[in-house]
Amino acid sequence: MFVFLKFLHVSAMFAATSLAVGPIVVYYLVARTGDAGALKTAMRFDEALERTAGGFYGLGILVGAAAALTGSLDLTAPWLLTAYALVVVLIVNNLYLSLRMRALRELAIAGNTPALAALSRARALTASIAALGLITLALVYTMVAKPTLF
Repeated sequence: MFVFLKFLHVSAMFAATSLAVGPIVVYYLVARTGDAGALKTAMRFDEALERTAGGFYGLGILVGAAAALTGSLDLTAPWLLTAYALVVVLIVNNLYLSLRMRALRELAIAGNTPALAALSRARALTASIAALGLITLALVYTMVAKPTLF
């Protein structure tokens, strides 16, 4: 049962990550072109993708907890505590990105190209996009390598 639940956990997390990270990066890159029409088109299914990704993240967390319990894993192992912390940081970063992406979409709908260009080039947004990739990589590394950081 542990192996099956672990497979479901990994599958759900990969689905969630691809549905969350991929579109956000695309929206960011399209927004930086300043083409409001292209951004409106690109973001047509943003809310559905966001809800679906969130559902997969939730499923992945639940199935991961079930896998850990059926596999007799220590839920307080240092590598799992590190993963929990990274998930919290990822969620906070994703909430920020969700707000910024909604603001970009609203500017695109309004046709406010100067404001769209300014927001899409904001350092905080660029840093958050970079953090999204780095946090995701850190999570994958932590879950695979199970390092002892403390």
